[in-house]
Amino acid sequence: MSELHHMSLLDVLAAFRSRELSPVEYLDHHIARIGAHDGSINAVMDVMEESAAPAARRAAEVYAGAADDEPLPALLGVPLLVKEQHDVEGCSATRGSRARVGQVARADNPIVGRLRGAGAIPFARTTTPELSCATFTQTAEWGVTRNPFSPAYTPGGSSGGSGAAIAAGYGPLATASDIAGSTRIPAAFGGLPGFKSPYGRTPGLAPLSTDWYRGDHVLARSVADTAHATNVIVGPHAGDHATIAPAHVLPTAFAGAAGVAGMRIAVSPDLGCYDVDPEVLDGFGAVVRALADAGAEVVEVDPGLSLDDITDASSAHYGHLLALHMTRVCGGDLDLLEPYSKRFVEYTRDFAERISLLEAADIETRVQAQIAQAMAGCDALLTPTSAIAALEADNAYLEAVERPAGPVDFYWQAHMTIPFNIANRCPVLAVPSGVGPTGVPTSVQIVGHPFDDDTVFTIGAAVEELLPFPRSPLM
Repeated sequence: MSELHHMSLLDVLAAFRSRELSPVEYLDHHIARIGAHDGSINAVMDVMEESAAPAARRAAEVYAGAADDEPLPALLGVPLLVKEQHDVEGCSATRGSRARVGQVARADNPIVGRLRGAGAIPFARTTTPELSCATFTQTAEWGVTRNPFSPAYTPGGSSGGSGAAIAAGYGPLATASDIAGSTRIPAAFGGLPGFKSPYGRTPGLAPLSTDWYRGDHVLARSVADTAHATNVIVGPHAGDHATIAPAHVLPTAFAGAAGVAGMRIAVSPDLGCYDVDPEVLDGFGAVVRALADAGAEVVEVDPGLSLDDITDASSAHYGHLLALHMTRVCGGDLDLLEPYSKRFVEYTRDFAERISLLEAADIETRVQAQIAQAMAGCDALLTPTSAIAALEADNAYLEAVERPAGPVDFYWQAHMTIPFNIANRCPVLAVPSGVGPTGVPTSVQIVGHPFDDDTVFTIGAAVEELLPFPRSPLM
């Protein structure tokens, strides 16, 4: 058996079932690993050993008494890392903000409830930026979270603690969310697959569950593991009327490289408007060549997107929704917020004052049409996940960011994720494409036609076989 912290989720479940591995032993291993390594990574803001240990013992008892063919819960005994944004009943719920000091969760978040109901054991919670509003992870409450591949750099955000924890081997599964790339960017910087589901697949909490850019997800170390855990959290939920039926069941067994033979895949290195770092382009090219060698027809396309359109639509959207929510959280006193949170609110609020939600929707419609046209006649679209190869861990990015083709006003503009929150019915799977000279992994996004989730997983599994995903140097 391989080192426990490198085992895939599906292999762990098989080892539990065969009784080669006990859920108690497995949980203890990961708690010890956090204790040994998190002083340098700072991805975990608390460990819930008191409640997790009895749950692991109960799971071990179930496995010990189960017949070989007896159906068991899909994640029985699996230790679960929970992004602090996702409530765990009875635990603090500060979101890393002084404005929420003392708040305690009254109930599990819907996806936490579903994962727990499938037998997963919440045992530790992971760090986020304040109110999940950044693509790096640092707060005054929890400090700076670092990338286990290269600690001078961030693991991304807002699910940065979850991404760093999975990459560091703290557990096989963590929760994540995505409103602007918050699942895909930590996946990219952490050498992981990261799935952004089409809007409506997974439930969220009101009022932000009504935000059509968002979704709640998982992070794991393989494409099959991601599919298996995603199957647990999808489907209609009484508390979220945006969720759709029926629940879509993803495959968890794939043909590997053979799965892309005969597919027609559109590829765009820059979507027509992004200034992409050389190491990101190198990784993108490696994936394109690997898919072509595996029998896919690769078609270069230019969606012709405009960075001004993407910025205007998304910033107005966030200004009308998320920024107002954050302003309400702090009671209108923006000085209670982290400086980067305050800048986000002020930056996006300016757009909302100039661009109505209706006008933003007009721009979104144009972006969606350009993406659809670029994908016409193809099975999927391949493009980088982040144009910028890495972000510094200690930098709050309060000023414009210098780029080779000229500065961008707001650092979010250096990621390539937001177009697919705008085209929000498209499933997107980010997968690793290599490791750059800083030591931080690079990544590509596989974009499917609306609600065609299976295709992006098929292509992702092919990339995983052709270009095996990197493993962090943390031993």
